Amino acid sequence: MKRPSMYPAHEASLKAFTELFNGVRDRLPLVMQIYQTENFRDDGVIVHTRTGKRVAFDWEKRDRYFTSGRFAYRTLWQFERKIKKDEIGLSLQCDSDETAVLVAWHQDWLQAPVQRRSLRQDSPGKVVEAVRETRHFRIYPYTEIRAFRKMIHRALTRGLFDHRVFEESGSSS
Repeated sequence: MKRPSMYPAHEASLKAFTELFNGVRDRLPLVMQIYQTENFRDDGVIVHTRTGKRVAFDWEKRDRYFTSGRFAYRTLWQFERKIKKDEIGLSLQCDSDETAVLVAWHQDWLQAPVQRRSLRQDSPGKVVEAVRETRHFRIYPYTEIRAFRKMIHRALTRGLFDHRVFEESGSSS
């Protein structure tokens, strides 16, 4: 994350979401683990505890364009610098009021061409960054955390780490 002003909110929202995810009482053998030390790569993993299969994720709390489960755009951009990190398979972005999570698979971004965009960050003005965009993302309200967990379980058991796993989950975008 290149927005130091967001670090405290980022960390707090990730901790709260992890507690929500791990607090669900169902039969799915899943656990979300977050790293206690910043590694500047990924933020944690979701593990299928019976098989050991896992998917690493990048977490972000959005303070713009995503509020109360509503994302302002039809496509989602991701920085190329994040997509290049082979160990990350999943992007999780919570909305500004922590009521929903936007989910996108890195494999879907890899199908799109790299573009250069002028983007806002913490520093004054804008910075030009390489990005990719996708229409393949889903929004899961926190009240539907079970649907999110089912989708992750399907992805890990089937080895399906792209938008096709959404088609079976019944979630909305």
